[in-house]
Amino acid sequence: MIRLDISRRGGLFSMLGSLLWIVTWVFVGFVGGGSPSERLWRTVLLNPAMLLLMAGLAAFQKRQAERSGQLGKGGFAVCLLGIGTMLLGNVVEFWVSEYFYGTQRPGWVMMGIGLTMLPVGLVLLGFGTLRAKVFTGWRRVVPSGVGLMLLAIRPIYLSDGILPMPAPSGAAGVALGWLALGYALWSEKTNSSDAQIAARV
Repeated sequence: MIRLDISRRGGLFSMLGSLLWIVTWVFVGFVGGGSPSERLWRTVLLNPAMLLLMAGLAAFQKRQAERSGQLGKGGFAVCLLGIGTMLLGNVVEFWVSEYFYGTQRPGWVMMGIGLTMLPVGLVLLGFGTLRAKVFTGWRRVVPSGVGLMLLAIRPIYLSDGILPMPAPSGAAGVALGWLALGYALWSEKTNSSDAQIAARV
């Protein structure tokens, strides 16, 4: 069953990414910001986490792409761009910044921009999900619900009035939100069109 397999794998990717995301922030909290260990954990855990989140998001959109409309497609693009910006910011901050930018911290700024884009994209994606009517029950409101939650807890705060930094509440919100999105994708049953495709295969 092609679509079901993609959905379940995407759901698992999303849930695994959320786990790696929160584990990264827990480890960084213990070792302290600015330590050599922080670079290690952010490289081996946070970067793969964001790639897994992108894979889960792509699987979610693939399931509803034909019916989600322009808002859904636009929200998906904004989400991907947001996570991609966060990923690039993480790489720049811990592998480029100290060699080329001195005391400036462009990586944190990029992560802040990405985190700002993410909830906006999720709300738009959520409109597309409601329109598509592919997911059932509570699963239909997961993207918009996660986006509104991230907006409500304000995942960005200004450090020293200059650098956008992820607050602990924002890190936890992203992890919980992506866990919910992954479980929604993993637990959704195939619809009749999926079953027909599976029967032909």
